[in-house]
Amino acid sequence: MKESRYSRQILLPEIGPSGQKKLGSSRAVVIGCGALGTHALSHLVRAGVGSIAVIDRDIVEESNLQRQTLFEEGDIGRAKAKVAEERLSRVNSEVAVSGEVADITHANVQRIVKGATVVLDATDNMDTRFLVNDACVKLGVPWVYAGAVGTTGMVMPIVPGGPCLRCVFPSAPPPGQLPTCDTVGIVNTLPGAVAAFEVTEAFKIMQGKEPARELFFVDVWSGELQRIHVRKNPECECCGKHNFEFLQAKKRKLVVSLCGRNAVQIVPARPLRGGLRELRSRLSRLGDTSMIDDLLRFKTRGVDLTVFPDGRTIVGGTTDLAR
Repeated sequence: MKESRYSRQILLPEIGPSGQKKLGSSRAVVIGCGALGTHALSHLVRAGVGSIAVIDRDIVEESNLQRQTLFEEGDIGRAKAKVAEERLSRVNSEVAVSGEVADITHANVQRIVKGATVVLDATDNMDTRFLVNDACVKLGVPWVYAGAVGTTGMVMPIVPGGPCLRCVFPSAPPPGQLPTCDTVGIVNTLPGAVAAFEVTEAFKIMQGKEPARELFFVDVWSGELQRIHVRKNPECECCGKHNFEFLQAKKRKLVVSLCGRNAVQIVPARPLRGGLRELRSRLSRLGDTSMIDDLLRFKTRGVDLTVFPDGRTIVGGTTDLAR
């Protein structure tokens, strides 16, 4: 570790030389590489966190460029996790950055969070957050919940023995009930503000210090900031009763609308046979095809399909699940 690189950070009594060494030996997992994720990842890499994994299921779109700071126009159509890995590795060669293109499910979430010093939430939906909460509580991994939409955001550190996400939100809201970037928009200054709170709490956890036992609420437009004390619920299904309902779910939604996008995701009931190149040869008779970052792109009749190696497909240009 080059101390000169982090000299301004080491000067802080809150971090110092010993804190910097702890950051350098930590492993952070960031789930999601959108607005929150790109800001959080930049902070983590520049701060010298030793190992960082970023998990994201999506591709870069033009509308992302308004607020997702790692991406450029030339990245449109590429897998976000792979672009992030490339760009962040050039920012700080001392940090090991790995990008995984994957959808978080009950089948893979424990593998993804296991062994992390801290997990940072940068997802766009509550179902994934409840999955992460179950996995982290079960495995004893600290994580930081964060969300941003419109002009408001929330952050809450969750550590073993303390209140978990389901102490605050006991059950998942019905689909479409919560506001999203797609329905109410988002001011591009908000993700940076929320990520600053989130990563600061993660720094505390990585140094072995006590994070805030509060839910932070911020409105960047009005300038309002609230700190809400959260108590552990002994009757909580997750951290109280250790009933990990979301991990135990055996059925996966095969077709879902993607938050904040005019797109749906289709998960095949069976693995893709023959690979993407064989599929491309079949689809080329029906429309335009191309390969980008091991992804197959197919365009026809106003619909844009992106097919991943496992067969998972994002259909752009529609939110109609029945279509």
